[in-house]
Amino acid sequence: MFNIKAFKYIFLLIIFFVQIVFINSCAESNDKNILNEGEIEFEIKYLENERENPLISLLPRKMITIFKNNSTHSLIEGFWGTFKLIYITNHLKGQNVTLFQILDKKYMYLADTSAAPFGYESVTDVKFSFTEEVKNIAGYECNHAFAIFPSSSDTVEVYYTDQLDIKNPNSNNPYSDICGVLLEFSVKMAGINMMFKAKKITGREININKFNIPTGFKKVSKEEMEKIVNEYNKVTDK
Repeated sequence: MFNIKAFKYIFLLIIFFVQIVFINSCAESNDKNILNEGEIEFEIKYLENERENPLISLLPRKMITIFKNNSTHSLIEGFWGTFKLIYITNHLKGQNVTLFQILDKKYMYLADTSAAPFGYESVTDVKFSFTEEVKNIAGYECNHAFAIFPSSSDTVEVYYTDQLDIKNPNSNNPYSDICGVLLEFSVKMAGINMMFKAKKITGREININKFNIPTGFKKVSKEEMEKIVNEYNKVTDK
């Protein structure tokens, strides 16, 4: 049977993850070593014991992102494939697309790239502390920083690289002071400590059609999508 108890945790986790991974690159580069097309497989690790928190067994273990020409397509699944969320940024068409599927219900929210993604909450007080640490992740050199949120006293440790040519056109992104793509970070959400890390990065040709909106999804407004998500959240609270 489909267990929806973990739904809101997964949804919050996905939104947070997708938003902060693909932060702005600060400048164009002609470096031939920079990958501008391919696939990233992110591994998600949970630092609590499943016996102590059975919810962990339902949470997703990976996210797959493909990218080309500054467009991205990120897929993450939970509940053994019965829950699916896809974020598409089509840079050429100027589109941000949120695709949400749970069981046989499919919804799509469309916005232009000048707007914040669905579920995004504006954060203006984030501070950054950059260190000299360098780390190799999935074959790419990464720099290290701390993202500090004074309003919540939260600190997120991040590793980012400038060797992947992905740019987020969203001017509202609070992480725009970091020049690169996040490949590793730790965070605590809904009482669960977790780590996200790029496990494998593959340069390969990507079909440009992957960044188009697939058929079969019902188009809804932002308000309707929020209502749909809130309805599922109410179920989890019962």
